[in-house]
Order: sequence, then C-alpha cells, then structure tokens
Amino acid sequence: MELTTSKYRILETNVLLERFVTYNEVFAEYFKTMKVIERGEALRYETYARLQENYLSNIHKFIKLCNSYITKYQLENSLIAEKLNQYFLDLIDGISCLDTDQNQINHPKLEEAKQKIKQRQVDFIHTIGFLTK
Repeated sequence: MELTTSKYRILETNVLLERFVTYNEVFAEYFKTMKVIERGEALRYETYARLQENYLSNIHKFIKLCNSYITKYQLENSLIAEKLNQYFLDLIDGISCLDTDQNQINHPKLEEAKQKIKQRQVDFIHTIGFLTK
C-alpha cells in the first residue's frame, strides 16, 4: 500500500507543480495587462478595479488547491506550507501597486513586487524538490 500511496503522492505533486507553473503565467499576464490598461489599449470594460478583483479571485482559487494538497498529505506545519504562505502573501501584496481610485500604477512598487514574487517562486520550487527525495 505504501508504494501505491507514494506513487499517487508523486503524481499529485506533479499536478501541483503543473498548476503552480500555470498560475504563475496567469499572474504574470495580470502584470502585463496593467501596462496595457495604462497605455489605453485594453478593452473599455477592463479596468484596474476589475483586474484587481479577478487577480485576487485567481489567488483564492489557487490557495484552495494548494491547501487541499497540504491537508491531504498533512503538511500544515512544514517548510512547503511556509513557502507557499510567503508566496501567497507576496502575490496578494503585489496588487497593492495599483491605485484603483486614481486609476494609476506605482511602477517602482510593481517592479519590486514582481521581483519578490519571482524569488518566492524559486523558494517554493526548491522546497518541492525536497518532498520528492
């Protein structure tokens, strides 16, 4: 039974990594869309407020997916849970570069957020490597 459980865990870890990569691409597109909106090249209904709402909604969906994995494999107080938590905190903080009231982007804050998120991605990937050993 342990071999089967281990095999499923590896498969589910691979699925988690696949989703991680997919969501990272989605979040990167949000940052690109900010600049498209700023240049006035976005569709009329695409606003910073709408982008922010969709961005946070996707983070929430991804958190649920990751929490399911963490709970299933009893990793609540593990390094992987800690790294994911840090990653999600930086993702959420990343949207704070938008001023939806003034309809503006704080570019230095945007670049700083992207760098932090990139570092958290690397930290998480390194942590996943320890799970499969």
